[in-house]
Amino acid sequence: MIASFVRNNYSSLKGPARTLALLHFLDSVGGGVFTSGSAVYFIVVAHLSAPQVGLGLSIAGLTGFVSSVLMGMAADRIGARRLLFLAMLAIGAAYCFYPAVGSLPAFFAAVGVVGALEWGSGPLFHTLIAELVPESDRVSARAALRSVFNVGFSLGALVAAALIGIGGSAMQVLPLGNALSFLLAAGLVLRLPATPAPRTRTERKSRFRALKDTPFLGVIGASSLLALHGAVLVVGIPLWLVTSDKLPRSVIPVVFVLNTILVVLFQVKFAKGSETLGGSVRAARKAGLISVVACLAMAMGNVTTAWVAGAFALVAVLLVTFAELGQSASAFGLGFGLAPEAARGEYLGAFHLHVVVQATVGPAVVSFLVIHYGSYGWLTLCLVFLAGTAAIAPAVRRARKDDLTPASA
Repeated sequence: MIASFVRNNYSSLKGPARTLALLHFLDSVGGGVFTSGSAVYFIVVAHLSAPQVGLGLSIAGLTGFVSSVLMGMAADRIGARRLLFLAMLAIGAAYCFYPAVGSLPAFFAAVGVVGALEWGSGPLFHTLIAELVPESDRVSARAALRSVFNVGFSLGALVAAALIGIGGSAMQVLPLGNALSFLLAAGLVLRLPATPAPRTRTERKSRFRALKDTPFLGVIGASSLLALHGAVLVVGIPLWLVTSDKLPRSVIPVVFVLNTILVVLFQVKFAKGSETLGGSVRAARKAGLISVVACLAMAMGNVTTAWVAGAFALVAVLLVTFAELGQSASAFGLGFGLAPEAARGEYLGAFHLHVVVQATVGPAVVSFLVIHYGSYGWLTLCLVFLAGTAAIAPAVRRARKDDLTPASA
């Protein structure tokens, strides 16, 4: 049964895509090791306060916001394969310096550099998929890679839990293990086939072309609203569980385990149909409406008894996960479908901003609404998702400058 699942779920990972999958798996294991234990590491080992850690992570998001577009532009000039190799070497080296972080300025500098490199390398990876994977398989391969990422991240999180349990010098493995994963992944980048030659100056036309493309920015804006499901899952539902006292806090890890398992099992299935721009829009709108229902469930859970609230919370977790699966599939199709070949790296880097915005601004917005306004905060989030649902189709239509036809993305 497991062999059949692996064969069917990852059938699109052929040729260079298999190397990309192994690269992504190594990266995700290291990311799981460090990300799962980073808060404990910075507070216990580096002796920083929780607010300082939070500010540092915000700085990392800010540098990532800038680097996402710049590294996409650089990929169009020097090649995504070469730049990804250099970026992974640099990230691995940066993580090696984490054990030496002993002051606030050093911490801010380290997380700022790592944030810029990690967020900026995302569009490089997407560009390589577009260059090395056949057009008909890109969306399904990207979905399979996301499934692989969740498997690796979960394994890394288990390792992090063991290292934190041991404590002491074993916790230094958290950043060093991640550094090793990036160095190994960099070696795999060299095994990928040579990508097409970088575009000439005349082919690139103008700098910051994507950021001057107002219709395309509209797609990024609508996608940012719909991607807020990530903050709802990571911040909103856990905060509700902590502050409501209707359910034990031990339920919180179950939320993430359930989400991870469902992404591994169903991301590829949810990506079917998003190979076209029309299919991507339908997936995005469906995801937005599912997010609305999830937020309504959380709003209703605030005014019920403990057991009923638990049922609403479980339903909300399932719905948010399904919204995540649909919106992610939509983003794969929109990113590949709207990026012109002459500026593919830049456009994919710009489109990646909807993920950066959600990861940096989303937690603050969701936590403010949930903590201060309770059920009314959840209803406000419903309006946000409705706005994204209503805006996505017109935004994509304007970006394509024609009707949504079943032309291949």
